[in-house]
Formats: sequence, C-alpha cells, structure tokens
Amino acid sequence: MTRRRLRGGWVLGLALCSGLGGPAAAAPAGKRPPPAPAAPKVKVKVPGAEEIAGYATALAGTDVEAAAKAADALGALDLPAAHDALLDGLAMGLPATVAAPALTALAVHPAPPDVAALIRYVGHHNLNVRAAALTALATYADPAAHAAVINGLHDAAGLVRGAAAAAAAKGRIRSAIEPLFQLLGRGEEPAARALAALADPDLVAKIADQLGKVPDAALAQCLGYILKRADFGPDPARVEVVRAIAKIQDPAAIAALTDYIDVTPKNPPRPSRGEAERLVEARLGGGK
Repeated sequence: MTRRRLRGGWVLGLALCSGLGGPAAAAPAGKRPPPAPAAPKVKVKVPGAEEIAGYATALAGTDVEAAAKAADALGALDLPAAHDALLDGLAMGLPATVAAPALTALAVHPAPPDVAALIRYVGHHNLNVRAAALTALATYADPAAHAAVINGLHDAAGLVRGAAAAAAAKGRIRSAIEPLFQLLGRGEEPAARALAALADPDLVAKIADQLGKVPDAALAQCLGYILKRADFGPDPARVEVVRAIAKIQDPAAIAALTDYIDVTPKNPPRPSRGEAERLVEARLGGGK
C-alpha cells in the first residue's frame, strides 16, 4: 500500500500484488533461493557377530562353492572378527578350491600375523594354492614374506615361479633380482616382466649387458616392457633402452620397438620414439 499527498490531503493507493490478480512482486535483488533439502543419510549396515559367524561356518563347511563365497565375503569386511575367521579357517585346513580364495581374501586387509599363515601354504601340494599364497605375500613388507617369495622363484612349477616373479615386482623386492636373472636366462616371460618393473637406469644397464647371456627374445621382451613403463625416464634413458634393443637380432626386438611406437603419442615429440622409428625402418628396409 502506498500514500501520496495532493494539495494538503492524503490519497491512499493500493499496490497491485499477485494476490489481487496482478503480477507477482519480484524477489529482492541478491536474495538466494532457499537451500535444497539435504539428502537422507544412508545407513551402512555393519555385519554383526552372528553374520560373521555364519560366514565362518560356511568357510569350514563341505559346500566348497559356498565356502569360497564366504571367504570372499570375509575378506571384504575390514573387521578383526572377519580377519580372525579367515586365519582360523586356514589354520584348520581348507580344500584347495577354498584355500586359494581365502589366501587372497586375507591379504585384502593385511595384518602381521598373516605372514606365518601364508608361508605355510607356500608349500601346499596344489599349484594354484602355492601361487595364491605367493601372490598374497607381495602385500607384506616382512622379510620372511620376501624370503618366501624368493624361494618361490625356485619352485619346480612354472605357474608358481610366475606368481613369485609377479609378487617380487609388486612387492618391490630388490633381493629377488639375481634369481630373476636366472629365470630370464631360461627365457621365462614373468621374469622379464618382473625385472622390467623393478628396473631403474642402473638395473637397465645390467639387463642390457645380458646380450648373448640370455635368450635374445627374452631380453628384447624385458627391455620392451621397460620402454612402455609410464614412470620410466627421463627420455635420454629411454633412448639408451631403444639402442640396447637395436643390438638384438631376434624378431622380438622389432616387435618391442614397434609396440613402443604404437603406444607412444607423436606429440610432444619424444627422441626415444623417433630413434625407435628410424631403427625399425632401417631394419625393415623402409617397409619395402
């Protein structure tokens, strides 16, 4: 409502408002709209003792499929009771098809007491169980875990040696380098991959020096894996790797350089990529 004075008198005027059929009054400038109502909080159900006990019972049961699922479920729970249930099951002994997932589940939330349990299974008669135990041990910095992984590199089964090599790479176990060189000398691809993962410029020089001492294909493969590592560098170090591969006459050398070219973008220009391109063109006669 407004008032104005005319010739000594007052005249009252009504401002139109939305309630009287007029346009709605504008909101004051700068006024923010009311905040949206907060989303309701979702309550996460924490498994109780009974539920964990049920998983533990299934883990020890005769239904191996249900037991394996129970192992996975216990591993997903970051709860001491769930971890203890896995340790208890492994201590009592589990079938191979259950032991392997239980070992994997144990390492999801690693704890110091796990190492002894895992080491016991490194000597299991089943290859998959031994491999699972070695893979899990990569998660632990315990010297005993590292020693078990190194011992796994000498296993009679290639599957287990491969798991040990991968564990050595994942756990950054430098003391595994010498036995990995021995496996590289046998042409074993997991060893080539593990050495590449552990390689710094000094180790690269040692790997390159294996020319004529290990199978050419395995050496080219190892150096090629180093080239493709996103964290390896700077680029002058990659150039040296490219040149080391160029000395290898096996077709695997060209394959390694070609793979590097394929996974490396043209821009920004990278001298190591250019060097690889020139070497491939020279080796293949320009593609003719």
